Amino acid sequence: MRRISLIMIIIAVLGVTALMFARSQRPRTSTQTPQAASRMANEQRLQTTITTQQRLNRYFHVSVIPKLKACWSHVQGQGTIDIEHNYVRDQSGKWFAKELTVVRSTLPRGQEAVALQCMQNAVRATSFTVMGDDGDSKEYALRWTWPVPFPPNAEEQTRAMFAAKGPLGAWGCGNVPPNCVECSYSAKACFDVCSGYHYCKLMPGACEASHRCTTGSPFAVAGKAVIY
Repeated sequence: MRRISLIMIIIAVLGVTALMFARSQRPRTSTQTPQAASRMANEQRLQTTITTQQRLNRYFHVSVIPKLKACWSHVQGQGTIDIEHNYVRDQSGKWFAKELTVVRSTLPRGQEAVALQCMQNAVRATSFTVMGDDGDSKEYALRWTWPVPFPPNAEEQTRAMFAAKGPLGAWGCGNVPPNCVECSYSAKACFDVCSGYHYCKLMPGACEASHRCTTGSPFAVAGKAVIY
């Protein structure tokens, strides 16, 4: 009798254990709220933008600014100049400087032409490597805001820019407003972003994007703004 009772107890314990194991193997439903999912998506977008801006600023700081400094010091006045740097992709897997356009300027009259000439001389024959995030785009527009003169603590700001991670919710693309666009997930609108496309075109049930575009400045990235 005792043996039967012991066997029944063992069977009961095994049954409970099997039930607990079965429950542990059931797929768990996500408890993530739409707000949390949206916040995570925004954080990922911000980090991707920062990585892209730092990559492009590495090109500017290594290949362009060393040749620009002397000429830039002769630009008169104080302010900023927004320049659209246009690059084309070649078969070697690099982006080569094509042409520059002044988008806006707060410099004294006539000085934007001086600054543009300095920049054209500095970017001539320079390039940066094509990366996976560039997709199959054949052109790339960099809309960079340049301070005149360069800040006195430029080296300190440069180090901070390359070390930046960027808190969520920071304004702009490094103290400059976004000047690129992205298609919405619903393909019903185009919205301003720091890193996206040069323009987008809405069509029935779709949204067509053009070549790549990134907005930035040489001493800051999204989430880390400085005052020139």
